[in-house]
Amino acid sequence: MPKMYGWVREVVPESPADRAGLQPGDLIRTINGHLIRDLVDYRFYVADEDLLIGFDRQQEQHEARLTKSIDENLGVLFGEEPAPFIRQCANKCVFCFIKGLPERYTPQPGLTHGMRSSLYIKDDDYRYSFLFGNFITLTNLKEQDWQRLDEQKLTPLYVSVHATNPELRRKIVDGPRAGEIMEHIQRIGNLGLSCHTQLVLMPTINDGEELERSIRELTELRPIVESISVVPIGLTKYNNMIKTGDLPILRHYTREEAEDIIEQVEVHQRKFEAADPEGYPFVFLSDEWYYLTGREFPPGTHYGDYSQIENGVGMTRYLLEQWGNGKRRLPPAMPEPKRITLVTSTMAYPVIERLAEDIRRIEQIEVQVIAVTNKFFGAEVTVAGLLCGQDVLAALEERGNLGDLVLLPRVMLDNEGTRFLDDITVAEFKEKVPTRVEFVRNAQETIGAIREMAGLVATGIGRRPVRVQSRL
Repeated sequence: MPKMYGWVREVVPESPADRAGLQPGDLIRTINGHLIRDLVDYRFYVADEDLLIGFDRQQEQHEARLTKSIDENLGVLFGEEPAPFIRQCANKCVFCFIKGLPERYTPQPGLTHGMRSSLYIKDDDYRYSFLFGNFITLTNLKEQDWQRLDEQKLTPLYVSVHATNPELRRKIVDGPRAGEIMEHIQRIGNLGLSCHTQLVLMPTINDGEELERSIRELTELRPIVESISVVPIGLTKYNNMIKTGDLPILRHYTREEAEDIIEQVEVHQRKFEAADPEGYPFVFLSDEWYYLTGREFPPGTHYGDYSQIENGVGMTRYLLEQWGNGKRRLPPAMPEPKRITLVTSTMAYPVIERLAEDIRRIEQIEVQVIAVTNKFFGAEVTVAGLLCGQDVLAALEERGNLGDLVLLPRVMLDNEGTRFLDDITVAEFKEKVPTRVEFVRNAQETIGAIREMAGLVATGIGRRPVRVQSRL
């Protein structure tokens, strides 16, 4: 029997759903007569104030009527993934992340774990793009998908462009209708929708003159295109220095090349900032360029509403702002001597050390920062989100005295917060670490954990939803 979206895992007490009599185990099938296929349908139809919910309970059909305010949450938590039938990607992008993975499910020497199986799913799903900001290529949308985009006004979308040159994009994406990207974006605009775009740059392939062309042609599609992010290619030891077709060998950017990219993009940023009353730069550089060159990150005002933060655009600046606003809540002293360990990636080590200096001002506390080298994917992979449990465990064991608390970035784990990339579970990880372990999403959760250690209420602050988590 096919898997259905809508199985209720939990009902929030005193919520509209609770007052209407919904219970864990119910299967919501319709809202106001509309079939609920996935989370997009649910969010779209549940926005009404008067709801007639059709649901199954123990194989019997029921209905519940309820009234709520238009901005009030129904109060149900679901037990399945947001979109159970993930639209698979038909493309063969030259830099596809799956090409950077080891052979499926193969454990490393001395370990019983393989890779997390969900990593090998190539999604190119417009529903994930709307819901979570996942980037899609627009190559596999069928006519009914366009109709649904129009009906439910799913906007903004997040689109992987890489190159507006049709011939070059066909080589990079190698998928059906890959060369029609400009027409697809124009169609988004014809529906009254908009999108954010990204250009994943590869040395000598789609930078230089091709980058100029892509920025120019995407600019001509404003306001359909709300922003452009420029991101360097990410490669692992499994796909670094490989060659595809007649394209040059894939490789990482050098520091000198990264300097040239920054200077090239900054010319466009200055032009857009001068022309916009709010100084909106329109074209953004992901954080990796600044780390690679050692340049200072732009101020928070540069990033506006951080529309591409989950693509690594402004994530470091947001973390620093978040920390700066919240560090006043750090306790002045610990009731007794404490030692904490902050775990991060090699890329973010200097930034996390800046945070650690503030923590060291607390009396009776010692802080150490451990930068974990990525041995699994290769040392050139430097972000925390691609660190495997085995490498983190090895780094902690090598350091020895971890103190009273180890804080790790939550982005190391899957969406449920239960597994690392190499399928090591959090429970297994904690069994091997001889001290308390906590995974934190952001600055306020880090501050909250330290306050809790001091016996204070672990209340955080922030102006963005908790789901925006640091991958540093």
